[in-house]
Amino acid sequence: MPKKSIQAAPDVGQPEKVVNIMSYEILTTKQRILNSAVHLFAAKGFTETTIRELAAEAGINTASMYYHFPSKTSILEYILNDYAENIANTLHHDKLLELKENPTADNILACLMLDFPEGKEEYYLKALSVMLQEQYRNATVRKILSEHTILGGERIIKIIVNTLIDFDVLAKDTDPDFWSKAHSSFIYAFASRNSLGIGDNAPGFSGMGLVEILRSMYDMLLNTCAADKNNPL
Repeated sequence: MPKKSIQAAPDVGQPEKVVNIMSYEILTTKQRILNSAVHLFAAKGFTETTIRELAAEAGINTASMYYHFPSKTSILEYILNDYAENIANTLHHDKLLELKENPTADNILACLMLDFPEGKEEYYLKALSVMLQEQYRNATVRKILSEHTILGGERIIKIIVNTLIDFDVLAKDTDPDFWSKAHSSFIYAFASRNSLGIGDNAPGFSGMGLVEILRSMYDMLLNTCAADKNNPL
């Protein structure tokens, strides 16, 4: 009696796992698609990227691609929702109280809970670059950028600066609006440089990551606006 041949399970039915060289994590097929999407969307643009290119970048076939996401737009929507959900502009109130006794740039950053999820820093920075490119074409992108990334962050910075004024750490004439806008401007500029391909390797660029840039800004805030100096900047 002839033996039946054993066929490999179809790509769409098995959550493939591979090693991500960048983060040394084991990734599912869905995660590979998302990583490939933020990379290609940031490098080529959402409109210019095809499903075939996404599948090739992820190392899968198009059938597997459609098994996980029904369309290219659904991939973008997933990335946007994931960014808004995980990169929350959240104020750590317990850390805020610590600023009275130990007002440092690191403690200000701790209040912001700014860190990206471990191992996904590059992914979320590229997602932000994608949003910068798509903000003029996509209403959802504009809403996340304006309400979440920019205005949401600025509201929290104003709370922190006003608290430092109340604690007599900063001078009474320190301008919370100026520093909140400086904060969002640094984030916007950092992401813009990366989306233009002039990030850390660009001539004259400091090479510091986003958190280090913000740390320098808050060192400046504490040094130039200290309560014993009557200097609003």
